[in-house]
Amino acid sequence: MSVTIRYEAWLFLMSVGTGVGLSIVYDCLRIFRLFCPHNAWALGTEDLIYGIYSAVMTFALLYEQNDGNLRGYCIGGVILGMAVYENLVSRRVLKCLQKRVEWLKMKIRRHQNRSKQVRR
Repeated sequence: MSVTIRYEAWLFLMSVGTGVGLSIVYDCLRIFRLFCPHNAWALGTEDLIYGIYSAVMTFALLYEQNDGNLRGYCIGGVILGMAVYENLVSRRVLKCLQKRVEWLKMKIRRHQNRSKQVRR
C-alpha cells in the first residue's frame, strides 16, 4: 500500500476518533445537565459554546493533519464517529445514569421528608 493511501486511511481514523471525542464531550455536558437542571437560555448558551468547540476541533484536525484542505471523507468520518458512539455507548450510559439520578433524587426527597417530620 502506498504511503499516500496509508496517510489518508490514518486521517480518516483520526476523523472518526475526533467524532467520538466530540460525542464524549457532549455526553459530559448531558450528564452535567442531569445533575444541575438549567433554563432554556443556559441550555442554548451551552449548546452554542459546544458548537463552536466542535467546529474549532474539526478545523484543528483538518488544519494540523491536512494543511487546511477540506476533505469530505474527514467530515464524514467525524459524523460517523459521532453516530457510532451515540448508538453503541451513549444511549446505554445515559439511560443508566438517568435511572441512577432518579433513584438518587428519590433518596434525597425521602431523607428531606424524614428530617422535616423529625423537626415537627
